[in-house]
Amino acid sequence: MLVSLVIPVLNESENLPALWSRLRAVTSGLSDVEFEAVFVDDGSTDDTAASINALPVEGGNLQWVLVQLSRNFGHQAAITAGMQHASGDAVVFLDADLQDPPELIVDFLDHFRHGYDVVYGVRKNRKEPLWLRFCFASFYRLFNAIAERPIPLDAGDFGLMSKRVAKLIAQMPERDRLIRGMRSWVGFKQIGIPYDRPGRYAGTSRYSVMRRIEGALDGLFGYSRIPIRLSLLLGIVVCLVAGVYLASTLVGQFVFGGQAVRGWTSLLVLAFMLGGANLVATAIVGEYVSRVYFQGKNRPLFIVAETARSSRSEPLR
Repeated sequence: MLVSLVIPVLNESENLPALWSRLRAVTSGLSDVEFEAVFVDDGSTDDTAASINALPVEGGNLQWVLVQLSRNFGHQAAITAGMQHASGDAVVFLDADLQDPPELIVDFLDHFRHGYDVVYGVRKNRKEPLWLRFCFASFYRLFNAIAERPIPLDAGDFGLMSKRVAKLIAQMPERDRLIRGMRSWVGFKQIGIPYDRPGRYAGTSRYSVMRRIEGALDGLFGYSRIPIRLSLLLGIVVCLVAGVYLASTLVGQFVFGGQAVRGWTSLLVLAFMLGGANLVATAIVGEYVSRVYFQGKNRPLFIVAETARSSRSEPLR
């Protein structure tokens, strides 16, 4: 059996020696399995590619493949590129910063042999700052509250897919990709494995706050029609509030003989309410329209500049 390890990398040269050492230790204990580590270089500006080319492969069942993208296309695009270049019967996804413990690959493969097409890691404890953990927890729960197909709570991309599931997801044409959402959508037999998520081994994360926000929006708008329906509901509520206010003013003036308050307060309140509702609705519709626009261009999700493969005495199956 051949297992592909898809590892997106972006300026991870500091982590690669430790990652490779732990991968070799794990794979050496699985002598009946051949492994290929598919490194996808997502536009690194350091010596990540050179570090991968220098990784030793002699005397083991672990080889490497290097896929260099022409520029930075993003984490989800890099994972998709790895899927397309993976040739294993099972595909394992993990990051290079060692926050995804390579030792869990053994458990993933054990469940795969028992018939599971998807095995994913569920983060029990995280080492990120409290505010970031709060944002992650809020996103997962908000996503499941509005998504047509929920995803497992606190489950990232770290996990295993069978070859048929990986190929199905790699062939999906959408640009706004959330792999964990697509993984849940395809179905098949799935199971989660809880684990403690450590901090980064070295360096700092290149996944900026804006990238995280962009990914969250892709997930929320790409897997649910609820936001646009909420904008409709908001518009209805604002119209009802304005109607009730107008009716109460007319009744007070003509039935009870009251005097209408002369001033700008009520006018400004209604103007701000209606203007705010219009802006919110327009922004939500714009999010969907912009995604349709970029999808309609049909540009490739990523561009491969070149590939390389470690030398070996005999080819993997």
